[in-house]
Amino acid sequence: MRVFLLRRDADNGIYNLSEKEKNYLFRVLRLNVNDVFTAKDSKERYYKAFLFDEGSITLERTDNPEATLLDNLSSYKGPFIPMIAFISVLKGKKNEMEVRALTEIGVKKIVLMNTEFVQSPLSKHQNERLETIIREAVQQSGSKEPELIGPVSFEEALNIAEGRILILHQSTIERTRKLSEALEDTKEDESISFMIGPEGGFSDRECNIAVEKNAIPVLLSTNILRAETAAIYTASAIQALLQN
Repeated sequence: MRVFLLRRDADNGIYNLSEKEKNYLFRVLRLNVNDVFTAKDSKERYYKAFLFDEGSITLERTDNPEATLLDNLSSYKGPFIPMIAFISVLKGKKNEMEVRALTEIGVKKIVLMNTEFVQSPLSKHQNERLETIIREAVQQSGSKEPELIGPVSFEEALNIAEGRILILHQSTIERTRKLSEALEDTKEDESISFMIGPEGGFSDRECNIAVEKNAIPVLLSTNILRAETAAIYTASAIQALLQN
């Protein structure tokens, strides 16, 4: 379901809109003063929002967010697989496409990595842009806002990975498994951390380090995928394989 994402706490039930928020409500969603819609904050609390004037909305807590949705599309109501996406920094706007899709799919964390074959560092502006992309994706899809971390080194990424760790690769690692095999016997609520390399993939050194730390090497049974496509495919496949 599409909702309006609040970026700050309301003051006595009144929320003053920023210029970007006003543009989104009036020009993108084409709402008018006196319209009512659903909003939510970062703690997943929902509100009945009333567009009081061109610069502010009033908020009333609600347990029935569906009653005032911005559209009639319904989101999945059950629990999502707790996935953490570790993605290498890519060139250009590829990270934006990747982060947007992963947010809509429902990952709980996105960790950016500087790996050996990364070709372009991530600038402060690009990092801020990814935060904006996440907010836009949350408002579009109704998903929970994932935590964005990094960029961090590959070694640090391995240290903060949770649960079952999968490294997607294209090298000749022994004991490589299919994705379905790597997810066998997954416990309920067990986190799945999956790691995707940059253009050119992970180096053999990185693959070996990951395996030494008990990461499961996985080779996808697909055509050759771009890095950004591999991340989206993997998140979708994990969800399809494990979601009840």
